Amino acid sequence: MPIIEEIRDLVADVRIRSVNPRDPVHVKSQPESWRCIGVGNSAAVFQPKSYPNVAVKIYAPEFESICAKEADIYEQLGENEYFPRYYGRGERFLAIEYKPGKNLYDCLLQGVEIPEQVIFDVDQAIAYAQERGLNPSDIHVKNVLVHNGRGYLVDVSDYRKQGDCTRWPDLKRAYYDYYQDLYRPGLSIPSWVLETIRKWYKSPEGGSSNIGAFAERVIKMFF
Repeated sequence: MPIIEEIRDLVADVRIRSVNPRDPVHVKSQPESWRCIGVGNSAAVFQPKSYPNVAVKIYAPEFESICAKEADIYEQLGENEYFPRYYGRGERFLAIEYKPGKNLYDCLLQGVEIPEQVIFDVDQAIAYAQERGLNPSDIHVKNVLVHNGRGYLVDVSDYRKQGDCTRWPDLKRAYYDYYQDLYRPGLSIPSWVLETIRKWYKSPEGGSSNIGAFAERVIKMFF
C-alpha cells in the first residue's frame, strides 16, 4: 500500500515518551500535517491530513514489540463491522481505518449520553473476536468509541492474553448500576474524578471486588 511508505518517511518525526507504564505516553513531536487523536499507555494515534480516513498508531520505543503482535491480531479479526480495517504496518507503527466518534472517557467528560446500544455492540464485538479464536482483554473507557449511537472497539493489542479480564464486565456493571440512574442531559464528570477512578481501579486495593464501595464514595463526594 503506497501510504505505508509515505507514513514510514514521517514516523521519524514522531517522538513519543513513556514516563510511567500505567499512564498515557507523552507526544514530544509530530509532523505538522498530522493530528494527534488519542494517547494510550504504550502508543499514540495520529490522523494524517492527507489521508483523513487513516489512523496511524505509533508505539513508544519500549513498546515496539507490541506492534507486530497487534498487526497479527487485526489480520486474524479480518473484515468486520466492529473493529477498524487493517492496512499495514512498519517497524513501530500500524496503519488502520480511522473510526470517527468519541470514546467513553470523553463522553463522560463532555456530558455526551452513552446509549445502551453501545453496550450491546461491544458485547457483539467481543463475541465476534472470540469466534475468531481471540480473548478480548483490557477493554476500557478509552478504547470504546461511540458514533451515531453505536459502539466500536479500537486497540486490540491485548486480545491474545490468557485468563479472564474483568474490565469490561466491571464497566457494564457500573453502567447499569450507576450511570443509567445518575445521567442527566449535559451532565459532565470532571477529569479529576475520572482520573481518581482510573488510578484507584489500577491500584492494589482497586478492582471488581471493591468497586461497589468505591462507587458509593465517589457518588457521595460528587453528587
